[in-house]
Amino acid sequence: MIKIKLYELMGENDVTAKEIAKATGLSTTTLTNIKRKRYTNVELDTIDKLCNFFDCKIEDLLEFKKN
Repeated sequence: MIKIKLYELMGENDVTAKEIAKATGLSTTTLTNIKRKRYTNVELDTIDKLCNFFDCKIEDLLEFKKN
């Protein structure tokens, strides 16, 4: 199982979905759906934008756990 740690990164960096959307061009709806784990597929472009925004490595955003 792959977990997207967007909610955690937002809390650690004290940033809102609106601020991320403005800086990345991603919609707040997309960010909210990712944060609330409503998406099972996230485009690589979206992951790239989030990693650039948070200045983090992919493993800081995504976590793999064996089922």
